[in-house]
Amino acid sequence: MKTFRTLAAAAAALLLLGACTHEMKTGSVSDERFVPLKEGSEIGLTADYNMEYISGGLPKDVMDRINGTLIRRDLLYDDEWTGTDMREACKHWMEVSCAGYQDDAGSLLEDMEVDLDDDGWMLNWSYSVSGRFAERCKARGWQSYCCSSTDYTGGAHGMFGATWRVFDLATGEEVEQGDLLADDYDEEALSDLLYEKVLEGLDEEESADGLFGTPEPNENFSVSDEGVTWHYNPYEIAPYAFGVLEATLTWEELRPFLK
Repeated sequence: MKTFRTLAAAAAALLLLGACTHEMKTGSVSDERFVPLKEGSEIGLTADYNMEYISGGLPKDVMDRINGTLIRRDLLYDDEWTGTDMREACKHWMEVSCAGYQDDAGSLLEDMEVDLDDDGWMLNWSYSVSGRFAERCKARGWQSYCCSSTDYTGGAHGMFGATWRVFDLATGEEVEQGDLLADDYDEEALSDLLYEKVLEGLDEEESADGLFGTPEPNENFSVSDEGVTWHYNPYEIAPYAFGVLEATLTWEELRPFLK
């Protein structure tokens, strides 16, 4: 009987070890399409996507919750979308992105009397979106995901930015700032630390004078084993030319502010 209990305990331990080391699996879907302004024209709209998603290794409800959040909030910007299939969602994104280009650009061509030989570049529109799983904080079981997008629909330059999300791999729920920081944390002190980190990331051609003000903690953050990084897109705390700015604080530096 003792031997049987020992073997049973060993088997249970092996099962538990297998569950603890079960790793999330990912897949990706990508495509590109060109829509000419007119038949045979080299001027047109280019749309492309490259989105990573969870394909296995986690309970189905957790995978669906994470994939569904990425689709609704970062790809389609549609809270009414109920699907969790990234391939289906990306195909829908492509159809929506390309629909109406010829009519919209054609109207602009007529209204502005654009000379295609000289100013046709203004009608070379583009939409691009890409998403990837990035750093993970293993101690907390939190996984970061970055979705980047670029759009150009004429003008001096397009727009770009990156949205970061953090997911709890045990539940699939999104980790928000309120789950990270204490309710009574010193916001001014934390902002001062973020400001110092942003300054450290500026190159010689950039200057602190170009910042709009002191960066504050926001929901656009990522996590790793080393710490937490807050991300600031163009025009949030600095001009377009500064690009995306980042401020990383180690877990030790964040200790006074954490829950």
